[in-house]
Formats: sequence, structure tokens, C-alpha cells
Amino acid sequence: MKATLISYTSNGLSKTESSKLSKALVGYTDKSNRAMYYYKRKGLVTNTKNIIICRSAFIVPKNMAKDIISFIKERGAKALSWDLEISQKYFKD
Repeated sequence: MKATLISYTSNGLSKTESSKLSKALVGYTDKSNRAMYYYKRKGLVTNTKNIIICRSAFIVPKNMAKDIISFIKERGAKALSWDLEISQKYFKD
């Protein structure tokens, strides 16, 4: 399966903007009622098949890569990408 490795850096962004970008991409766990309830909030990357390497690097199918890279660049962060060939069994739904 054709895939793309995307890595981004949020240097130059404020801590708030960097956190918002990370949450929008990878998602986060929301706690409510004094941490009695937990909700998994999905991000742009977690809505598709993916391999999350760390919070700022992930592998996504090639057809999604262009949208994700443009999303990162719209928010003022820098993104790098590499095309790869990887077996579909490694992707997490």
C-alpha cells in the first residue's frame, strides 16, 4: 500500500497554538466531571487508517497526505513528508 510519512514541527507557534494543532491532528482524551468520565476525541489523522509514531510524526495513506499537510501548513507549522510502500496489516483502523 502506498503511504506517506509526515513529520511536522511547531517551532515559532505559541504553546497554545501548538497544543491546538496537536489535538486537531492526533486527538486527545477529554475528562469531565472531575475525571469521572473519559472521552476519546478523534483528530484528523485518527479518523483514517494510520500509524502514529509520536505526536509529531505519523504514517497515513497517500490519498490523505495532501489534506493533512495543507492543514498543518495553514496553521503556520512546517511539515516534511516522504513517500513509502508499507503493508496494510500494520495500519491501525
